[in-house]
Amino acid sequence: MPLDFRVALVADLRGPDGKPVFQDFGLDGLTQAGIPHSFFSRDERPVTSGQLRDCDAVISMGQPYVPASFVGVERLTLIARTGVGYEMVDLNAATEADVIVTITPEATRRPVASATLALMLALCHRVWIKDRLVREGRWNERYRWNGCELRDRVIGLIGVGHIGREVVRLLRPFGPSRILAADPVVNQTDAAALGVELVDLETLLRTSDLVSIHCPLTPQTRGMIGERELSLMRPTAFLVNTARGPIIDQAALVRALQEGRIQGAALDVFEVEPPAPDDPLLTLDNVILAPHALAWTHELFRDIGHDCVNAALAVARGEVPPYVVNTPVLDRPGLRMKLDRYRETWASWTKEGQVR
Repeated sequence: MPLDFRVALVADLRGPDGKPVFQDFGLDGLTQAGIPHSFFSRDERPVTSGQLRDCDAVISMGQPYVPASFVGVERLTLIARTGVGYEMVDLNAATEADVIVTITPEATRRPVASATLALMLALCHRVWIKDRLVREGRWNERYRWNGCELRDRVIGLIGVGHIGREVVRLLRPFGPSRILAADPVVNQTDAAALGVELVDLETLLRTSDLVSIHCPLTPQTRGMIGERELSLMRPTAFLVNTARGPIIDQAALVRALQEGRIQGAALDVFEVEPPAPDDPLLTLDNVILAPHALAWTHELFRDIGHDCVNAALAVARGEVPPYVVNTPVLDRPGLRMKLDRYRETWASWTKEGQVR
């Protein structure tokens, strides 16, 4: 007899064969615990209250959750987000509904950091241009397109959380002269331990040869890199964004690239995804573009899946899972009652020898 704890997965995690579209997503952990799980039949955006009403936990990707999503939803206790972004979930509404929202920073850290480094190297070595020289029969033009190295360059990181710190670690063997960081929640002691120089955003933009964005999208960071900020950057500088598109004023970036006020950019994220067919970014030859998937690897989704499943298992045991983003929910009596009930059910379930 299955445990009375139901886990749902959003529809775009299901492949044509009815199984997870990503390999080794970790659902066997739910099966071994006797916890039933199923996929939403439709990809509703925003997620509806009807989809959530009979669930205890949802493993979700980029679907929005708005206040209406939680109306009449009493059973739901966990939204386990794949990845580190959570701007698509109305955290206040989730908290009022006694629902925990989690993310998977450990699973995301290495793939996003290595994807960031790949973009840095591609920009410095002009990979996109040299690929085109070969394809277009312009071999002898290669002498015009010398690149540069990360060695002896100043690298500026906007945000040094889990991913930013991993970028610092991966950068070390390449020998940058300095690594600067702008992050309001990091103090000088932490920065020194990490081996970066903590500076304000303006200093970072003025000084860096390459600027890389690693902060979350919040009301404070939306449009943070605009016309003024881009004007502070060196004309030889590169800009990389693997965080969230709206952190950059995209129209301002297009103008800076068109006018040669910065040397180039590499973007895995956009203000609107996917970009429109007539988006001027698509016509520029000094920008590398990727479809918000550069970090997508088998390892990424294996680890994300396992972390989301483990979060669901923790809640099923009546425990608080790691990486809760709406921490005020933990003090709510309604949530504590839910967790107490799960804990009692799990204890009875375990005593009966049902968990394999």
